[in-house]
Amino acid sequence: MKVYLVTDLEGVSGVSGFDVRDSNLPQDVELRRQWSQLWIAEVNAAVSGAVAAGATQILVIDNHGPGDTLPAERLVSPARLLHGGRRASWLAGLDEDFDAVLIIGQHAMAGAEGGHLRHTYSRRRLERVSLGTEEIGEIGLIVGIAGEVGVPVVFLSGDLAATKEISNLVEGVETAAVKRGVSKTCCVSLAPEQSRDLICRGVERALKRRDQILPRRLDASREIRLRYNSACAWRALARRLRGGAGLGWRPPRELCARGETLRQAWDRAIGLKG
Repeated sequence: MKVYLVTDLEGVSGVSGFDVRDSNLPQDVELRRQWSQLWIAEVNAAVSGAVAAGATQILVIDNHGPGDTLPAERLVSPARLLHGGRRASWLAGLDEDFDAVLIIGQHAMAGAEGGHLRHTYSRRRLERVSLGTEEIGEIGLIVGIAGEVGVPVVFLSGDLAATKEISNLVEGVETAAVKRGVSKTCCVSLAPEQSRDLICRGVERALKRRDQILPRRLDASREIRLRYNSACAWRALARRLRGGAGLGWRPPRELCARGETLRQAWDRAIGLKG
């Protein structure tokens, strides 16, 4: 069995705030160290669950920040890590050869009620992302892009709002809510040992019943619209002026992207090859 594992930081139990990797303050350096250890432990719990279910190939994609933040030295075998920048696609390497997708450490979309550290792609720049008339977050994008190549998303761990978000998209998906948002920047987390146990057992269960969870194709014939916040409104026009097929601008602060597939439209929207 071949598994694609997408991982982010904000939905990990024990992670209480946005990344502090740009800070050199001693307390922030220590906080970053703690969060990194909590993060890799949840990823490894998912790897263990996948192996127990029969997975022999597991590709982990670092989907946080610059894409090179997961502490690779602690990743367990047989997982391999796709990390670093300048990728050809947001979900590089995901194709029809995979049997299932797992999402570990995921946050809810921008504006989600009760979502801890909620945002879509960029917490500093983007106010919302829409596919047609419906708002979409990173969860929906992963589900839709995987669905285009016929691969089901079978498991997600993250905060409670994130688990609700994917449950509204994928019938029968397994989830593990490892924390609950009190506000955007405050949460109640499970003990790390309990979170890891939930993830390990949930992943094993999900992969064993992966044939019962269908891929979900979203309507990619409509455009993706990115609404920038007021302070970054100029970026929408700047991105359009830098050019590229399928891009448009709706004054004063929306970037529009179209493509033959959802993957192509989203890659164009965020400035990848598309």
